[in-house]
Amino acid sequence: MDIENIGYEITFSTSSTVEATLKTLKNGHFDAVVVDLGLKRDNNEINDDGNKIVETILNNHPIGVVIFTGQPQHANVDFPKALVRVIDKSAGLPTVIEWLSENKSLFLGIKAAESVFRVETAKVFFSQIWNRWKYWTEGAETSGTDISTSVARHIMAHVHDSLLSADGDFAHPEEAYFVPPLKSRLDTGDIVEIENEKWIVVSPRCDLANPQKVDTILLAKCQDFTSEWEAANDKVRKKQIQHDGSPKQHFLFPLRDNSGHAHGPWMVQFHNIKSTSRDYAIENYPRCRFASLSPLYVPSLVERFGSYFSRIGTPGYSAAQ
Repeated sequence: MDIENIGYEITFSTSSTVEATLKTLKNGHFDAVVVDLGLKRDNNEINDDGNKIVETILNNHPIGVVIFTGQPQHANVDFPKALVRVIDKSAGLPTVIEWLSENKSLFLGIKAAESVFRVETAKVFFSQIWNRWKYWTEGAETSGTDISTSVARHIMAHVHDSLLSADGDFAHPEEAYFVPPLKSRLDTGDIVEIENEKWIVVSPRCDLANPQKVDTILLAKCQDFTSEWEAANDKVRKKQIQHDGSPKQHFLFPLRDNSGHAHGPWMVQFHNIKSTSRDYAIENYPRCRFASLSPLYVPSLVERFGSYFSRIGTPGYSAAQ
């Protein structure tokens, strides 16, 4: 690869110690980081301190990371290979540039998303936070309470609502799911695979957050709807998305897993419910999950599930009597 003519400009900063690198990451704004495992120490001791940098990035910074080292065997084997590329220095710098080029659209996409987020955050800051800061901090300073999570949650709620309204309440299909699920515990909207069948957790979140309150966990069957979906035109699909007009089922969009394999769409069958003991579900089902509905879509599922079971119905009427 001709590094001098790659079609885009790369600006960079360098650091040679763990402390300097962590400070640079904290104060800078980067799209990707190239890490050498052997970093500088006062005693010039051979080390693999670069692993500490990679671990920090994976836990705190949504940026690309590649390990470029002469000792690839010293890279932490616990780093997910799909997220951390390890390149032997013998392959040369062009291999790193090639990796950057392959992922350029992702880096630019994240940069654009962060720009949108900052704009919306500024609106919330000046309209909701600045003038009301004293109400946020009342009692917090004397009690030592950390309100950072509460403030972040409040900002995120406003930003989410603002961005959804900006798109006319239309969402991208990828917004429907977290793949894989983010939470370590079982949650409402988790899709699990049990004996080659898909089921979705419909028990309320309050029951799952406090499992000692209930004896059973409820799951609804996800009926594959692929053939009907693929055969439908746009007009029919609009009806299908609206649960095909049936109160006893709920439409779930198709998704792709991280390997690119397609799944769904499905119709959740509210009349086909599996009841599993609380202890068994909490112990075993988290390992069976492959996706989870995002918070944007969970309320609709739960509301329609509750409406289906709360319907009263009307007795039949015979004109002959």
